[in-house]
Amino acid sequence: MRGSKVGLADLKRLKKDLQEERERAALAPPRAAPAKAEAAPEDDLAAFRRTLKSVTPLKPSQSARVAHKPPAQPAPALRRANALGEAPARADAGVSDGGEITHLLSEGGTAFVRGDAAPDTARNLRRGQWRAGAELDLHGLRVEQARHALLSFLDECLEHGIRCVRVVHGKGYGSQGLEPVLKDKARTWLVQKAEVMAFSEAPEREGGAGALLVLLRQSEGARK
Repeated sequence: MRGSKVGLADLKRLKKDLQEERERAALAPPRAAPAKAEAAPEDDLAAFRRTLKSVTPLKPSQSARVAHKPPAQPAPALRRANALGEAPARADAGVSDGGEITHLLSEGGTAFVRGDAAPDTARNLRRGQWRAGAELDLHGLRVEQARHALLSFLDECLEHGIRCVRVVHGKGYGSQGLEPVLKDKARTWLVQKAEVMAFSEAPEREGGAGALLVLLRQSEGARK
């Protein structure tokens, strides 16, 4: 009987010890999970090859091609100027803004006739013997711009066989001091242009004192 009592006491004590052990285990911080073994570094070439498997190659496209075209060739006159290291000639090269031309004018300073033309050319020009085939308006241009525009215009008319042109320079009412700057300059430029046979102040119905009728020399090709 005593032996069974001793055994029972031992069981109670063991049960108490197990309960205390559980309580201590519950209060103790959780243990960290064991770290996983680090993966071995992947070979760079193998990783690159694996990445390429997901790449879709682009289809060749005609529009994606770049055509390397040779640069455009300049005009012959410009090529010659470049070969000589010179700038291309301007239409107003050699034409100045100054110079006294009053002695070359006639009809009270309103007309001009070159020496190898008939004396009544300017008068016939004003009377409408030649009809203007082109017109240039210089209103609003500065002197340098007007000079280049006028002489370029004359060269183009000569190239197309146009003999008579009308040049509108204005009467000077809008100029500073109401001085007709372009009116006098236009006459100065035209006298220096060898292809100008004559000019005359236009009749009132065509601009009067604000315009000139200009007769250009007939080209050799147009005479044949």
